[in-house]
Amino acid sequence: MPGQTNSPTRPVPSRPASWRTIEVVRAIWGAALLIGPATVLQQVHGVRADSRSIAVTRVLGARHLTQAALSGIRPTPAVLALGVWVDTVHAGTALTFAAADHARARAAITDAAVAGGWAAAGFRDLARGRASRPTRERLRDQLARAALRHLPAGPALLSRCTAR
Repeated sequence: MPGQTNSPTRPVPSRPASWRTIEVVRAIWGAALLIGPATVLQQVHGVRADSRSIAVTRVLGARHLTQAALSGIRPTPAVLALGVWVDTVHAGTALTFAAADHARARAAITDAAVAGGWAAAGFRDLARGRASRPTRERLRDQLARAALRHLPAGPALLSRCTAR
């Protein structure tokens, strides 16, 4: 029949991909860290780029790209909560590094501020119920919930996922 949208011969269109803008920014930042670590270290952070700092910067770039890929499109509450946990740990680690290496303290504090901002944005989205409700059980959701059950403060974040 004309006008019938749920015809068995016509597929129902799926929801369009919904990217979190902050994850697009994260992906760009991760790519910059991975592709041009020396430039980022020297131009953005004002530190000398040695082989160790270049390696650490590339690892951080890969981490950001991975997180952007996993939580960029319609993140569920559990995926968003795990991202908050990872960003919070990243910020804390960077602050510890700042205290231990005074020559790179400015870079580490800047890194901690950025990671803390991402954690705060993720927590805000989680608290406001802006995560996507899963239409089906995906592997990333199962892994996020399993990890949160065993991480320090993870169960508290996981409870935020089911509170709404």
